[in-house]
Amino acid sequence: MKVRVTVNRPYGDIEFEGETLDEVVEALEIFPEWSAVIDRLIPTTTETADETMDLLKGVVETTSEGPQLVVAKDRVSTKEAISLLLYAKDPDPIEPKDIGRLLSLSGHGSPGAGSRLSEMRREGTLLKEGQGYRLSSMGKRSVEDLLQKLGPKGG
Repeated sequence: MKVRVTVNRPYGDIEFEGETLDEVVEALEIFPEWSAVIDRLIPTTTETADETMDLLKGVVETTSEGPQLVVAKDRVSTKEAISLLLYAKDPDPIEPKDIGRLLSLSGHGSPGAGSRLSEMRREGTLLKEGQGYRLSSMGKRSVEDLLQKLGPKGG
């Protein structure tokens, strides 16, 4: 029998697994040391909403309906489109039905969006928060890399 404990951190989940409860407890006892190192290595973002929207200029626009993608559908994958929308709403989580609605409003509708959310969560780029999702630190970095690739003004 395996024993697994998951610790939620702002940048993602950390799992501890062992053959016995004692093995997991040993790992958890030294976790505060690991956590301090990890926290120093993972940058925290202090960008304001205005700075975020400046980064997204030409890729995402804010409307009364919420953030909408203005980059062509063939330039980004469904996962990237989801990530861009979540980045625009950070730190607020977005519920799956709203992600689907925002994708459709942006012309990026995808019947497989729910599956992409599950994949992204397994990959560590998304965090589930209540009924919604938000980007992990890794997810934010991937969006920032994507924005560099898309170039100024999304194109």
